Amino acid sequence: MEMTIAGDLVFIAELQGNIKVLDLTTGVTRVAAHLEVDYRKKGPKWSWDVESGVLGIAVAPDFEKTKWVYICYTRPGGESVNHDHVVSRFRYEDGMLNKATEQVIIKIPALRDKDRIHEAGSLAFGPKGNLFISSGDNQDHTRFHYAARTSTNSAVLNGKILRIRPRENGGYTIPDGNLFPVGTPNTRPEIYVMGCRNPFRISIDQRTSHLYWGENGPADHYCGSLKNVDKKLLPLGFDEFNQARKPGYFGWPFFIGPNESYPDYSFEKKEVMGVFDPARAINHFKENTGIEELPPTQKPMIWYSHPPSKNFPSLGSGGASAIGGPVYYHDKSHGDEGLPKSFDHHWFIADYARGWVKMVELDDKENMVAIKPFPANHRFQTPTNIKFNRSGQMFVLQYGKGGWDPNNGGSLVRVSHRIDGGLAGNQVVAVRPLRGLPPKHQGTALMRQFNCAACHQPGSTAIGPSFEMIVNRYADLPAKKPYLKDQIKKGSKGIWGEVHAMPPHSYLNDEQLTQIVEALLGLEMANHDARGISLTLAVPPSPNYPGTGSAELVDGITGDPNQLKNDWLGFEGEDLIATIDLGQTTSIHELGLSSCQVTSAGVFLPSTIEFQVSLDGIIFKPVATITNQVPGKKPIEDLILSTTIKEMKARHIRVHAKSRGIIPDWHKAKGRKAWLFVDEILVNPKP
Repeated sequence: MEMTIAGDLVFIAELQGNIKVLDLTTGVTRVAAHLEVDYRKKGPKWSWDVESGVLGIAVAPDFEKTKWVYICYTRPGGESVNHDHVVSRFRYEDGMLNKATEQVIIKIPALRDKDRIHEAGSLAFGPKGNLFISSGDNQDHTRFHYAARTSTNSAVLNGKILRIRPRENGGYTIPDGNLFPVGTPNTRPEIYVMGCRNPFRISIDQRTSHLYWGENGPADHYCGSLKNVDKKLLPLGFDEFNQARKPGYFGWPFFIGPNESYPDYSFEKKEVMGVFDPARAINHFKENTGIEELPPTQKPMIWYSHPPSKNFPSLGSGGASAIGGPVYYHDKSHGDEGLPKSFDHHWFIADYARGWVKMVELDDKENMVAIKPFPANHRFQTPTNIKFNRSGQMFVLQYGKGGWDPNNGGSLVRVSHRIDGGLAGNQVVAVRPLRGLPPKHQGTALMRQFNCAACHQPGSTAIGPSFEMIVNRYADLPAKKPYLKDQIKKGSKGIWGEVHAMPPHSYLNDEQLTQIVEALLGLEMANHDARGISLTLAVPPSPNYPGTGSAELVDGITGDPNQLKNDWLGFEGEDLIATIDLGQTTSIHELGLSSCQVTSAGVFLPSTIEFQVSLDGIIFKPVATITNQVPGKKPIEDLILSTTIKEMKARHIRVHAKSRGIIPDWHKAKGRKAWLFVDEILVNPKP
């Protein structure tokens, strides 16, 4: 979700409760604490908490002295529709976060009924020791204008960016200069910025104290469940990149993008009453408990939506999810590891859905000069957070394949200066690309271009339904191709539930839509009894080829030998020994393993594969062995090595694939350790 850097330590907050710490001096990543959080839990008055859990993290400015780590997380709330996002601090002691030292700084009340989303939770310290906290509008995104009760309500903390000063023993005080002075009726003095939808990630320029963030917008021309609204008059659902040099109101839900107004709507009459005035907007909605007349509306620095942008064409098109990063300042005293001087005074921004990182050049008055591409060979996958360490190296936290699966392939990428003047990427953890679709199909390339993987995945539900669910649902529909093309172009709502509303892609032409649908219908998934079941590895894969960990072997997607970096687990000179607990006693009649051979890279098929079964997980009995003629000189080959067995009962399966060991003499890399690459373990594969 978010990271923070203290010297050679990178703290990473994971949604489900883990706080991990990466030691850059050793390369070792470990869990420093696990917090009990309210996370994706169903209840009688709500269907699921899509965005609760651990939301943000930051180290104290004086971390070297105090060892305080600040964390924004959702405390368990039982069956109540009321819950709190809590910002607390914990001491980092002896390599762990000491949960007994927790001091609560602030609580942000929120509701969990009606599929509410947008919780933000990013944390950042300014140069004067003030703590900034982002808070989303906590609303059902299908209900337009309901954020008038939060984002434009000066009496609540939701839909804001707060600024407070933590006290020595917990709690906080209010620094001078927030939006509403202490004592102003119907206001909260913690508010620095109001009118936010989901300010997902924030940063503070440590030289100017300016606040920067990315704001996530809705679908284009969207008004939710409002009646009698001409959608042609509605604005595009702009995402924004914002700069706040002082406190202010930034528009949502009355304005979006360059202060384009949504309709002023009467819920009682169910009709449009007019538009809002950005110089003097009035929050007259009955749920508003704050002031009625709002401060003048501020414009974003950058705004863009799903079609290609006329104002900022370099941002591309497709799904949009703005991620605000830090402003980079070059310091020659830090040596050659940091980014070059040419990157000095550039604001780094990213887009989770489109997978890019870009730079905004700023002039000496902090105004935008130009948006520039970031010159790195690495194709960023779902970036959620950007930070710089004290040496000027850039770190990009990548969410993974999407959804809320703890094993989604999240990653941390480090980018530093190379001696020849270029940039060198160092992948610290694994990256999860779009897989399962025909790799060389033009439609697959288009889906990568528009990053469909931000909302859809091959075998699991993310923001939208999985590719497999879509293919299976319409398998028997005679006109499935034109139907799917129409759904992609026009968008959809309600087919997969209210939470999974898909935006329109009206900018795609008919040929592009046809190619995308053809690639989608070419999806190949391996179905078998072990799919999606957790397993254990006796020896971990090489850190250079970790895939998504052990889940890679049972995700239903077989690898492409031309994509060794992304599709496989690689073992250098080591055997694969994997054990699966099926969870119940099952009849076993066929077992298999997907492996590959790329002789030019020193990758060879296993010499033998032994399959064992057990009823109790203690005593295992061999049931089949597959032997290969290795080494072979066939340059590239991928096989599912499968065998049928006499049907028997078992709960546990163990697979032992033996590595070639040493590269043979005929190879140019003779004498080195041979590579073994494996992917799917199949138990009772189904046609």
